[in-house]
Amino acid sequence: MTHLSPETLSRSGSATDPERRLSRAIAWARASLATENFLPALWPALGFAGAYVSLALFGLFAFIPWPAQSLLLAATVTATGLALDAGFAGFSWPSWKDGARRLELDSGLLHRPISEWHDRSIAQDAFSLALWRLHQARRIAFDRLKLRWPAPDLSERDPRYLRYGVIVLLAGGLALAGVHWRDRLMRAFDSGAGLAVTLDGWVDPPPYTGLPPVYLAPSDTSLIAVPAGSTLNLRAHGAQHAPGLQLGISNPPRFTGENGEYTDTAKITGDARVRVRSSGHVIGNWHIHAIADALPVISFDGLPSATEHQAMKISFKASDDYGVTGAKLVMTPHARPGPPLAVDLPIAAAKSITQTNYEDLTPHPYAGLMVDAHLEARDGAGQTGKSNTVTFRLPARIFTDPLARALIEQRQNLATSDAAGKRLVAATLDALTIAPEKFYANATNIYMGLRASYWALRDARAPADITHVEDMLWQIAVSLDEKGLAEAAAELRRLQSAISQALAMHAPQDVVDKLISQYDQAMQRYMQALANNPGAQQQQQPMAGQDSKTLTQKDLEDLLKAIQQMSATGNREQAAQMMAMLQNLLENMKMQKSGQGGQQNKALNDAIQKLGDMMGKERGLLDKTMRQQNGNGDPKDGGSQGLAGQQGQIRKDLQGAMQGLDSKMGQKLGPAGQAMDRAEKSLGQKNLDDAANEEKNAMDAMRQGAEAMAQEAQQNGKGQADSDPLGRSRGTSTTGVKIPGITDMARSREILQELRKRAGERGRPQQELDYYDRLLKEF
Repeated sequence: MTHLSPETLSRSGSATDPERRLSRAIAWARASLATENFLPALWPALGFAGAYVSLALFGLFAFIPWPAQSLLLAATVTATGLALDAGFAGFSWPSWKDGARRLELDSGLLHRPISEWHDRSIAQDAFSLALWRLHQARRIAFDRLKLRWPAPDLSERDPRYLRYGVIVLLAGGLALAGVHWRDRLMRAFDSGAGLAVTLDGWVDPPPYTGLPPVYLAPSDTSLIAVPAGSTLNLRAHGAQHAPGLQLGISNPPRFTGENGEYTDTAKITGDARVRVRSSGHVIGNWHIHAIADALPVISFDGLPSATEHQAMKISFKASDDYGVTGAKLVMTPHARPGPPLAVDLPIAAAKSITQTNYEDLTPHPYAGLMVDAHLEARDGAGQTGKSNTVTFRLPARIFTDPLARALIEQRQNLATSDAAGKRLVAATLDALTIAPEKFYANATNIYMGLRASYWALRDARAPADITHVEDMLWQIAVSLDEKGLAEAAAELRRLQSAISQALAMHAPQDVVDKLISQYDQAMQRYMQALANNPGAQQQQQPMAGQDSKTLTQKDLEDLLKAIQQMSATGNREQAAQMMAMLQNLLENMKMQKSGQGGQQNKALNDAIQKLGDMMGKERGLLDKTMRQQNGNGDPKDGGSQGLAGQQGQIRKDLQGAMQGLDSKMGQKLGPAGQAMDRAEKSLGQKNLDDAANEEKNAMDAMRQGAEAMAQEAQQNGKGQADSDPLGRSRGTSTTGVKIPGITDMARSREILQELRKRAGERGRPQQELDYYDRLLKEF
């Protein structure tokens, strides 16, 4: 008799489909027998483990010390292991014949048609063989095959039915634990040290963004957006050992520290899933989205142009998501060789910038050449954005001396040529120094400078040597043509840029005052240099015509003083605009002798200044009158009689100011004097209501008179009333800046002083003091 295993039969090519189905049925029968033998072998191991898990689900381990819990866990593991060893001591997987016999018994098949599948008949006669084949054919009667479900019997191993008690305990524990069943099961196999660990997490954006830190709440499951390049900071407290960090990158930084305190920092360069574990517990889990820093954007706001003094005017706009920190103009000679020329454009860091800079590049060898230029903006992250390239002619200084013009031309050739071109420049310099006794008899210093430049160029080996020769040629040309005008103009431009930056960055007022004082001194030096160089002036700008208006030195000083006062009162944006306008006036100034209009304006300006002071005194008197009327008067004022005396003194001051004016202007101030006289009489009669009304009338009359005098001052001079100090129509002005009148400045100063005075009188009602504080914040 030969016995083939079902595996061999299923792999043989002669196996029929019914035979394969029979093999699968036997396999299920073997699995059923194995289940009936396997489950009883698990008892009482499952009982020990179930009891321990039940204790965990009921939350008892929260009250049991960890040493006792660890002993109980060790006992449970030991008992479970011993029970499994005993239960599986005689366990074996059912054989094929066992499975076949189980299938025969469950199907009610007699004479073992399946288990005797591979038996052979001993008899060889025809009848016996036919009978044997009929018996074997019964094995594939599948319609009669049955297999009952496994029925493991645990009564022998658990005669007291303790298994049902364990099931009840597990069900009750699950019901009591609810949603906390995972945490309780984790605590069953853990000391709980990880649960006591606290984690502080926050993200520091890069300093250049100006954004505040972002705190990471432990329960925050939302997407947290931070700038790329931010720093992730983690601080773990109470940990028994260093926590682990998962950051979505290979080799993330590890926690460091000791005594329960551990720290870790990491750079956020892209989207990250941050997960922190301690003793198997997740103590931090966040989704972080890194926002990439955009490139700064910069563009020309019009083609660069030249001012009357040949300085280059550069208007541009720049923006960045976190702020533009730097800008520069890069130029290269158009269709000619030469290194790039980069000019830094001073700016105050801001997200959006619209600015105009003046740069004097006339000393550079490229001056007068066509250049290809583009702007570059830099942000706090060091990224650079570029503008479109424009082509224009770089402003150049106009030299009147023929030799100076020749030296400047050779200087340009030297900066934009190769080695052969440099030899040609050296030969030209040598030729320019022929016959010194004839051409340089009275200019020995010029001759020596040219010879020094020639030999320096002959011996030049490095770019720095070439630059040295270019500087020497420029100094010689400037000394031939003028006496210090360019240096004075450059100093003015530098100080104007420094003042604009100080105003934009809200620098202390003493710093602004110091810069304005330096600008005033530089302006005086510039005006003197301009007056001492009439030849250069005639070449650089036309003479003033009949339609132009005279701009005196005092006018410039008054405008600078107004800028300082506006800065002191808090209106720094308008002060910066007026500063740019003043620089524009100086850049385009035309020297001319002043006429009688300036003298007339001086008298009017002095009168307006005095009138502004009197208006401040009159307002103070009105305030005292109203306090006296409400019964809150200051005893030091002497009552209504004392106020009448103060009104009389203001009236006398007004009469003194009117004496220096013509009759027309005196008539403008007449109503103010009359109102003061009536107010004085009312105060003497203790009629405070009428006195207050007359004081208001006096202030209105003085204000109208001051406005009339200001208009008269603007009309004085040779220019027409609708033209600016340069003779241009006011309607075509591009500054857009309204210059406040002297009365406006005086009025602002009076209001600010009075507010400060009242805010210092702490005896006033608190509501009134709060109102004054809010007003002072605006300044």
